[in-house]
Amino acid sequence: MRKIVLFFVVLTALSINSFAQEFNVQVSVNSQIQGTDKKIFETMQGVIKDFINTRKWTNFNYQTVEKIEGSISITIKERPSQEDFKADVSIQLRRPVYNSSYTTTMLNTQELDYYFKYQEGSPLEFEQNTYYDNLTSTIAFYLYYFLGIDADSFSPNGGTPYFQICQNIVTAAQKSAQKGWKSYENQKNKYWISENYNNATYRKMHDVWYNYHLMGLDRMTGDSQSEARNSILSAIESLQAVNREKTQLICVQQFLDAKADEIIQIFKGAQENEKTKVVSILKEINPANSNKYDQITANSSSTTNTNTFTNQKTQ
Repeated sequence: MRKIVLFFVVLTALSINSFAQEFNVQVSVNSQIQGTDKKIFETMQGVIKDFINTRKWTNFNYQTVEKIEGSISITIKERPSQEDFKADVSIQLRRPVYNSSYTTTMLNTQELDYYFKYQEGSPLEFEQNTYYDNLTSTIAFYLYYFLGIDADSFSPNGGTPYFQICQNIVTAAQKSAQKGWKSYENQKNKYWISENYNNATYRKMHDVWYNYHLMGLDRMTGDSQSEARNSILSAIESLQAVNREKTQLICVQQFLDAKADEIIQIFKGAQENEKTKVVSILKEINPANSNKYDQITANSSSTTNTNTFTNQKTQ
């Protein structure tokens, strides 16, 4: 009897370890406020980390190796009252590249002067169609954004249901007094992130993630590096098409914020016609950084720079 009980205990433990929640997100909460008890920020950090990493966000079972990795860093700048906080928030999403130890950045963005409430000891509550507070809605929005672009990078339009949930969160948050949720505030907030990915006019943005990652980066360690780079170029052409529909879209800006340096390294050693084409596209999309993209053509005699991937290939 004891052996049977032990068997089920081990089986349960293996099941928990094999199929876990979706995220492995590192959370840090730091304070610039002098003379404040640090315990509340330590507690806040733990509560947010548990909210992200122990809650089920989808109906799918993720193996441990499939967990989506990222980081959320909150720097508290002001504490107007016992439960009110003003902070700068840095948000990053990472994705492993197939058959390599290389990790590519998918998202690297910030929310500055972000206001939220937090009451020590109170649980964090969230429902996609209900607005409870700015903290949980913002975190949940970015988690579903993570899920959306991650899924898009593995299958065509794979992120569609997650982007719809982002839209539901935005709709519920229209009654919020905090900035970041309204269309009229600016073109670079959560409202417009959701709008861009749910707008059929910009549907090619989904192709960008798929062609760049599954068809591109994931094949850079194999024997088809030229084809892989062509897929990445195709992704950049799709990015150009989206930009031509409407310039200064946040979805395009955030993609280049995450990928510009990586694209430069990938194409430094490409064929001259590929270099010329990708530089022309990038300068059209992002003219403010034209000088940066000249690095691609600066050393025309260089050999293809795939060391980023091949030298880190998993043994």
